[in-house]
Amino acid sequence: MSEPYDPASTPSIEVRVFRHGELIERHLCESDEEAAVLVEQWSEVDDVNCFVDDLSFHHRVGDVLEPEPAEPADEDYPHEPAAEPEA
Repeated sequence: MSEPYDPASTPSIEVRVFRHGELIERHLCESDEEAAVLVEQWSEVDDVNCFVDDLSFHHRVGDVLEPEPAEPADEDYPHEPAAEPEA
């Protein structure tokens, strides 16, 4: 049985490593320090760029917009009744 989701226990920092515009490595880190060590290690490699993203922002209920119900039909354009089949 899987354990309940705990956002605090999941890695919250992503380090992406690119060479010549192509993603070559992706690491998920649990701390700023761990991410900094990875970036420092990759900085010694030529023609490599590192991007670090903080993934810790989590949406809470109410943060995401919910769709509003459709507006009622305009009275100027009432629904037309279905055509009756010809006999």
